[in-house]
Amino acid sequence: MKLSEVKQRRDHIASESHNKQRVSPENAASKGTSLSSRLDDLRRKTLELMGPYLTMSIDQIDSEISVSLRTIAETLCLDRCFLAQFPLSQKSLVCTHFYETAGSKHSLTSSDISVPRWLVRKIESGQCTSVSKMDDLPKDEREAREYFTRGGTQSQVALPLEIDGEVVGGMVLETTHAAIEWPDAVFSTLKPMADVFALSIQRKRKKLEYSERMRFEILLANLTARFVQLEADEVDEQIEHSLEKIGEFFQADRCGIHVVYTDREDIRISHDWYDKGIKKVPKDTNIALLFPWSYERLVRDRQSISLSNICDLPPEAWKDLASYKAMGVRSSINILLSSGKSIFHVFALNNINTERLWSTEYVSRLRLVGEVFANALTRKQAEVELKKSYKEIRNLKDRLQDEAEFLRSEIRSCHGSEEIIGQSRALSMVMTQAAQVAPTDSTVLISGETGTGKELIARAIHDMSAHRDKIMVKVNCASLPPTLVESELFGREKGAYTGALTRQIGRFEMADGSTIFLDEIAELPLELQAKLLRVLQEGEFERLGSPKTIKVHMRVIAATNRNLIEAVKTGKFRQDLFYRLNVFPIAVPPLRERIEDIPMLVWAFLNNFCDKMGKQILKIEKRDMEALQRYSWPGNVRELRNIIEHAVIISSGSTLVIKLPQDAEKGISWAKTLEEVEYRHIMDVLRHTAGRIKGVSGAARILGMIPSTLTSRMKKLGIRLHDEKEKGEISS
Repeated sequence: MKLSEVKQRRDHIASESHNKQRVSPENAASKGTSLSSRLDDLRRKTLELMGPYLTMSIDQIDSEISVSLRTIAETLCLDRCFLAQFPLSQKSLVCTHFYETAGSKHSLTSSDISVPRWLVRKIESGQCTSVSKMDDLPKDEREAREYFTRGGTQSQVALPLEIDGEVVGGMVLETTHAAIEWPDAVFSTLKPMADVFALSIQRKRKKLEYSERMRFEILLANLTARFVQLEADEVDEQIEHSLEKIGEFFQADRCGIHVVYTDREDIRISHDWYDKGIKKVPKDTNIALLFPWSYERLVRDRQSISLSNICDLPPEAWKDLASYKAMGVRSSINILLSSGKSIFHVFALNNINTERLWSTEYVSRLRLVGEVFANALTRKQAEVELKKSYKEIRNLKDRLQDEAEFLRSEIRSCHGSEEIIGQSRALSMVMTQAAQVAPTDSTVLISGETGTGKELIARAIHDMSAHRDKIMVKVNCASLPPTLVESELFGREKGAYTGALTRQIGRFEMADGSTIFLDEIAELPLELQAKLLRVLQEGEFERLGSPKTIKVHMRVIAATNRNLIEAVKTGKFRQDLFYRLNVFPIAVPPLRERIEDIPMLVWAFLNNFCDKMGKQILKIEKRDMEALQRYSWPGNVRELRNIIEHAVIISSGSTLVIKLPQDAEKGISWAKTLEEVEYRHIMDVLRHTAGRIKGVSGAARILGMIPSTLTSRMKKLGIRLHDEKEKGEISS
C-alpha cells in the first residue's frame, strides 16, 4: 500500500461520525454475530491492518495505531481499547493510544487511564489475561476493582506487547455495556496485531533512544572539555554547573558529588544541585551513618549502586530504605569514583517523584564524567598530583572531543534524514540482501550511482545488526585531502608530523566493536589501500608516529559509484583489496529503474518540506507526476528531493508547481558513458516491444541487430528478462 493510500484510508476512517450506529455485544448476539464470528472477521482484516506498518515512517506510527485500535474495537463490538507503554528508562505503564466508542455511559480519556498494579505485573511478566466479570478479579486486588468501577468496565482482556523478549507495553480491550465470556481464540486472534504494535513501538523507541544517547554524549563531551586548563578557583563553580546540566538531562531532583573519608568511615557532600522546591541535605551530614549498607557496598566492596526503585533494597538495608523514604527518594544511583590512591568520591543522582531504569551504558559514561570531576578536585587539593591530573583530563578531553565532533556531524546528518521508501521489486531485492547479511560480520560492498541512497542501505544493515546499539562511524574518502586521509582513518600521535599538536584517535579505533562505513572507497589513495587491506585481514594497525599495534574488531561496509572491476584493470584499485571488500556485493538500483517508487518518494518529500516551511500543498497534477516518472533522473533520489524542495518553495497555492530541468522534456540523455546511453536505449526499445526480442515487431528488428547479438549485449549490460512478470514490468 502506497503512503498516499495509507493517508487517504486514515483520513476516511477519522472523518466518520463518532455517533455511528454501534452494535453492542447483546445486539450482536441477537443478530447471530457471536464473538467467535467477529473474531473470524478480525482475523480476515488482520493482514489489511498490518500492511501499512511495513513501509510507514516513524512519524506515522502513532496515527496508524489509533486507526488500528478503532478498527479492532468496532469489529469486535467493544467499548474501549487502548495501548499503554513503559516509558523510556521508567517502570510505570502509561496510556499512549486510546479509543472509546461514542455514547458510552462511562466516558473516559487517555489521561483518565491509570493501569492497576495488578495488571501492570501481569503485562510485565508477559502474561495474557482475561476478566469476564468483575467478580473474577482477585478479592485482595482493591485497586483493580476500583478501576473497573470508576470506568464502568464489565469485561477486560489484555495482551503484552513483547519484542525480542522485552515487554514494551500492553494492549487492553474492554466492554462497558455487558459482561462477556472471552474465548481462548481471542488471544491467538489479537496476538499478530499485538506483535505488530510491539515492533512499531520498538522502532520508534530505538530512534528516540539513539537521539537521547547522542544528546547525552554531546553533553558529556562539552562539559568535560571545559575542565581543560581550568583555574583552581573555577573548579567548584564548574562542577556545580555540570551537575545542574546532568540533573536536568535525566529530569532528576538532586545531583551531587560526595567525598569519602575511609579513615573515619565518613562521607560528606562537597558539591550538589537541587531542583526547585527540593529540600537540601546539610553538607555537614555524615551520609555513611544514614546509609550504612550503601557505604559497605561502595567503599569496601568497590561496587556502584543503581536502584530503579528503593523497594529493591535487600532486608539488611532497612536503615538505608528508611533514610531514602525520609528524603522522599524513589530511585537513585551512586557511582564510586576513584582518584589517586586513597581519596574516593561518589557521584549521586536521585529522583524524588519517578522511578527510573539505569542502563549500564549511562552508568559507565557517568562514571567517566564523574572521574573528570574527581580529578579536577584532586588537582585543586594536591599540588603534587597537578601534572598527572592535568594529563588525564587532557587525554580524556581529546578523546571526548573526537567523539563529540563525530557525533555532532552524525546528528546534523540525521536531521532531515530520509527513510528507505519504496515497494518496487528492485528495492525489495536490495532490502532482502541487506536483511540476509545484517546478522553477520561479513564485509559488504554497496555499489550504485550518485544519489541512490547507498548510505541509507549501509545504515539499514547496521541497524539490523548486533551492533545496532552502537554508533556507525562514517568516513567519506572523497572529501578528505590525501594528506589527511591516513591520520583520519588510523589516528596520529602528538608530533607525528608538522602541525600535529595533539594526539588523535582514528575512525577505525572509534569503530571498534561497531560498524565503519567507507563511502566512495574508490577515491582512497593506492598507498593507503595496502594498509586498509591489513586492517581487513588482520584487524590491526598503528597510529601515525607510534610503533604500538592497535587491534580492532568491526564490521566494514564500503560504497562506491564507480566500476571497481575497471579500476582494478587500469591499476587504480588493488585487486586483493577488491576481493576482500567484495564478500557480499549489493547493487543499489538507480531511480529510473524503479519509477513505481517515485510517487511515494514525492509525497514523502512533499510532506517533509511542507512541515518545515509551514505550507499546505494537497495536490499534484497527474501530468506532473507522469513527467517525473518519465524523467531520467541522473542525480537519482537526491535530485528528486532537491526538485521537490524547489517546487515547495515556489508553490503558493494548494497544488504543487513542479519545474523539471529544461532538457527533460526533450529526451536528452544525461548518461555519463556510452555504455549507459546504450543501456537506456535498449531498455526504451524493450518497453516499446513489451519485452519481445525476436519477430517482425521485436526489439532486434528495431535496433537492426541479430537476436542472438542483442541477447549477448543485454547480458553484458546487465539487462535480464527472467520471466513473463518481468517482461510485463518493462512494458509498463
